[in-house]
Parts: sequence; C-alpha cells; structure tokens
Amino acid sequence: MFDKLRNRWARGSAWLVRRMGAGAYLWLAAAVSLFVVIDFAALHLVGTMESRVFDLLMSHRLRAPAPDPDIVIVDIDEASLAAMAPDFGRWPWPNEVFGEFVAGIEAQQPKAIVFDILFSDADVLRPDSDAAFNAAVAASRHSFFPMLRLGPQNDALSQIRPSMLPGVAPLPGATALDRPLAIVLPHVPAAIANGRLGTHNVEPDKDGVIRRYPFRLEHAGWGIPALPSRVAAALGAAVPDQRSFLINWRGKPFTYPYVSFAAVYRDLLRQHRQRPAGEFAGKIVVIGATAASLFDLKASPMAKIHPGVEVLATAIDNVRRGDWLREQPPWLTLAISLAFIWGMAVALARRAPVDAFNSAFTAMQVVFAGVSYATLNLSPYYLDMSAPITLGLVYFSLARGYANLSRRWLANGLRFAVEDRPQGTCRMTLLSVRLDAPLRAERRRMKAALDRLVADSPLQASRIDQLIEDPGLVRSVFDDITLIYWLTDVHEDAAGDARRIEAGLRQALPKAAAAGRLAFFDAGGELRWEAARGWRSAAYRTILAALAGMAPAAGAISSGAK
Repeated sequence: MFDKLRNRWARGSAWLVRRMGAGAYLWLAAAVSLFVVIDFAALHLVGTMESRVFDLLMSHRLRAPAPDPDIVIVDIDEASLAAMAPDFGRWPWPNEVFGEFVAGIEAQQPKAIVFDILFSDADVLRPDSDAAFNAAVAASRHSFFPMLRLGPQNDALSQIRPSMLPGVAPLPGATALDRPLAIVLPHVPAAIANGRLGTHNVEPDKDGVIRRYPFRLEHAGWGIPALPSRVAAALGAAVPDQRSFLINWRGKPFTYPYVSFAAVYRDLLRQHRQRPAGEFAGKIVVIGATAASLFDLKASPMAKIHPGVEVLATAIDNVRRGDWLREQPPWLTLAISLAFIWGMAVALARRAPVDAFNSAFTAMQVVFAGVSYATLNLSPYYLDMSAPITLGLVYFSLARGYANLSRRWLANGLRFAVEDRPQGTCRMTLLSVRLDAPLRAERRRMKAALDRLVADSPLQASRIDQLIEDPGLVRSVFDDITLIYWLTDVHEDAAGDARRIEAGLRQALPKAAAAGRLAFFDAGGELRWEAARGWRSAAYRTILAALAGMAPAAGAISSGAK
C-alpha cells in the first residue's frame, strides 16, 4: 500500500514539475513576495532579525563617534547613597539637597543642568525643603526637568490638557484637540513656570532593548517635546519634524565622564573647595542614578545593563550634534528585498543553474552586510540590508529545495510508473554524457545546459547526475558521468531526442567539444517482464552497456545506438 502511494506521489510530482517547468520559480517568488508584503505591513517577523543584526554591527563597529566632551554625568551611585545616608537617611533625599546642588552648579555657568529624576510628589514632612528647591530652580537659567507620559488609558482621569503645558504645540497640518492628557509633571512650580520641560519616556523594542529615542510624543494632534529635544533646541540645535530616531551609540556603558553626586555636593558646601574651580563651566550636566537599588538600568545594543542616565545623555548628544542614525524608509527596504527575490526568480526561470547561485548568493550576502557595516562605521547612516539578506535566503532555500526535489521526482517518476505494472513491455533508451573537465564551474554549466535540454524533451527524458553515493574511489570514477534515460512505448524511439540533447550540449560547450573533453554514448533495449520489478534485469544490462561505452580503456569514445 505504501509503495503504491509513493509511486503515485512520484508520478504526480514529476507530471507537475514537467507541466510547470522553470515557471515554478516565478510562482515561488510570488508566494514569498506576498509573505514579504504581509510581514512588512503587519507581522514584523523580519524586524526581529533586523534588530539583532543592528545590535551585532553596532556593538562590533570599528569606529564610533566620540562622546560630546561637554556632557558630564553626575551619578547617584551606591557610594553616594552610602555617603549621604548619615546626614539625610535613605533615598529619597530632601529636595533642598538638590536645591543646593543646582545653586552651586548654576554659579559655574553651565550650558544646562538636566535632571533624569522625576520630582513627582511633595515632601509633606519637609515643606521648607521643597520651598528651598523651588527657589533655587526659579533662580536658575539652565535647569531642565523631565515629565512622564502615562498610558493613554489613564487620560480620562487627568485634568491636564496639552494647552496647559509649556513647549507643547499643535502638529503641522493636524487638528489639535485639547483632550485630557495623563502626564506626571515635576512638583516644582518654578520648573513648570520656566518651561524647560520634556518627556523622558523611552520605549524598548519587543525584545526589551532600547534602540530608539523619541524626538516628541504625540497626543490628539499635539506634539510634546522629549527632554533631549528640549535641551538641544535651547542650545541652538535644529530639531527635525519626526517622531523618533535610531540612537547612534558612543560606546559601552560609562563612555561619558562620570562624577559622584556625593563628592560634588559635599565639595560645593565647603568653604575651601578641593575640586577644580569652574569644573562644570560650559558643560551639560546630566544628573541621574546608576545605583541598582534605584532601578534605572536598561538594555541596549551595547550592553544588557546600560545606565538610564547615559541613555538620556547619549540622546542629548545625538540631537545636539545632529548625528543620530539615518535610516532608509521602509518602502525602500521592501523594494530592495523584492528586487533581490525577483532577480533570482527571473534568472532561475531562464534556467540559470541553481548550484551556481550558491557562490553568487554568498557573495551578495557579503556585499549587503559589508554595505551596512561600512556605512555604520563611516557615516551617520545605517543602511539596513538584513531584510533583503534574510528574505533572499528564504527564497533561495525554497528554490534550491524545489530544484533538488524536482530532480528526484523527474528521475524517479518514470521508474515508479514502470514499477506499478506487474508485467509489460517498454523501451529503455539511455544517453551517457561524460565531461572531462577539471573545473567545477564547467561541470556546472554542462549540468545547467542538460537541465534545459531535458526539460524540453517531448518524450519526458529524465536526468540522473549522481550515479554513486559512495564518497570514495568508486564515486570519483563516475563523478563526471551523467545519465539521461527514457522509458517509452515499444514503438517510440528516443534516439532522435538523444541526438537533439547531444547536439545541444555540443553547441552549449563548444570549447569542451572541440577539445575532445565532451563524450557521448547511447544505448537502448526492450524491457519485458512477467512479474513485479522484473524489468530490472533488462534495465541493468542496458545501463551497463551505456556505462561501458564511457570506459576510458575504450580510447576514443564512440557514439551510436546499441
């Protein structure tokens, strides 16, 4: 039962392969192209691969931009928490601590004092501390504070509207609706009054890795600037009209200079200071925490644990210098992917040898990866070629699999048709072809030409190019020999079809034919059998006759019907 099902499957597959011909590669390209369009529009399965390739290239690039020397991170680290604990207890510290810090840094004329700390609640136990902090911020001309945008599901609970927020403006061409907005503002009236506010929301990708930072958030037709955009704009940088950017990382964590908050704070309170005078003059001072207990650690392409304050500093650096990574639009990635797929499909439909694509496809992968890596190292551009590489590999794997299966189906379809008959008569014709070529490329050309000629056979010729599976001596002897065979009715003679294939090969490989390196021998015989698989003995003698005609000991190999 199993043998019959297998035989019917093989015959049906061989019939389908012959009917579709090389056009199957175009149908396969159409199916893959449909998947590509759906994936780009909705599934985003390839996007995961793109992110991993970006992480690999980014973390191993040879040349990264140097961090802005004007940016300094004041770090609330574990040492600072321990040093401040005797005087101020556990975190959070009284806000007057930050008021004294702002006043001391402001006196040195920095370019900006940027907090990566959300002062969201009043200190009900120490109202004088909040008042002191507010007074210091009111006197400051360089301090910036974050806002935290909450999930849209909380908007109905908020009494804050976009028009109430400084720096928030309607988006160009959009209808701005003054709908409630769930956002946490700093509980520092002077910070809201001076208007130097921006969101510090940053959304990781699905795998939890941060690769992008927003220029702005959007709500009901309003644009809410992100903190890096707000700082950079105040320092004279041009902020583009787009939602987010791909971060151009400067290196591993702690690439920027760090100073301990406790060390700076205590020195500011000394009568005779020990730190350099004007240490922060002309600097962008970013205040944040790397202490693990304060939970501001994130994953980035550069490290699994990246301080959140340094992510903010990097984003400020990117926007201020304008060197965030530019990307090609999604439609261009889609177009390149489809062009790559259809280029291979058209070549295969014109009967280009699939085996020849092994080296060509590998070369294309190297070129695409090289372009991505070179642009990432030498420019603020990232040409993401991972999608064309991935999708091209998907199509090529399917096409190569189909080519290998179709060869097996064609080679076995006629045999299984004979095996289904417990008795009968047919004619078997064989054409053995030997190419004495030392170069693998020439053998590939011969087999590609054979594929084209066999596919055009009116009598359903089939090619067998691997006579011996043994990897040793026996296979090496027969490696250059290919068999073409026909199984036809007794009254049909495939000799004419064999001569057509021989003439076609001589025309396709004129140099090999002229040099006597292309040899042919055909044989044929009538097969009669009275029991299942009884045809094998007669076929065995015919095959041996064809192979014997190729024997090197025969000298010049003749060509003629036997």
